[in-house]
Amino acid sequence: MRLLILFFMLPAFLSAQKIADKFTLSPAGFEDSVIRDYPGKSDSDLFLATRRWASNMISNPKDAISREVENQYLEYKVFVPQAISIKDNGQVYTWDAMFDLAFRYKDGSIRYDVEIVELSSPEAPTFQIVGGRDDWAFFALNNEPYPLTTDARMVLEETVNDWIRGVSAYVNRGAEIPEED
Repeated sequence: MRLLILFFMLPAFLSAQKIADKFTLSPAGFEDSVIRDYPGKSDSDLFLATRRWASNMISNPKDAISREVENQYLEYKVFVPQAISIKDNGQVYTWDAMFDLAFRYKDGSIRYDVEIVELSSPEAPTFQIVGGRDDWAFFALNNEPYPLTTDARMVLEETVNDWIRGVSAYVNRGAEIPEED
């Protein structure tokens, strides 16, 4: 009997997920997901509002869509030029960022998931992201952390959290969302 209960409970444990209020960057990338409820909005309303937000905020939104299931799921590859800058010995290094920004729609809610796909720069050294909340840092090839990496982390977090605020504001503006042409 205990085995039977465990068998039925296992899917609940596997699908359970800690949900954050906002995105926080960790060495593994952005932690958790963010779920926002939009009372009175259907999944179709949320899906269309997100597409409209993307058409205003993402360059080439049709090309940026990497996956789409109508009224259920949208995923964009989002490029942010000069996403972060770090000063080191009087020189400023700037990295561009590529993110996967995914939206899942269910029961009048949007679940936001973000992944850093790439941080690149033609002139800046390659790096790895290491550390925890208090010691997050970019490490150079000589294994020394760059200065201002805490500021860089905050810039990346703020960029991603701004997307959530932007979509939420767009969804909640009360306007009827017309179909796209």
